[in-house]
Amino acid sequence: MDLFDAELGGRDEPEAGDGGGCSWVTVVIIGIFVLLAVLMHALFGWARDLLSAVFS
Repeated sequence: MDLFDAELGGRDEPEAGDGGGCSWVTVVIIGIFVLLAVLMHALFGWARDLLSAVFS
């Protein structure tokens, strides 16, 4: 997969040629990290709400 392919509009210069490739493994790993960040944000938000309800 080439995320920066000039034919797909990923680069400003049309004569840029082929860019560096990005494997599906990299895309999956980045997706997992994003999912973990969202889940951690939700978990800490839930814990904050729980603690504020207990101590208020």
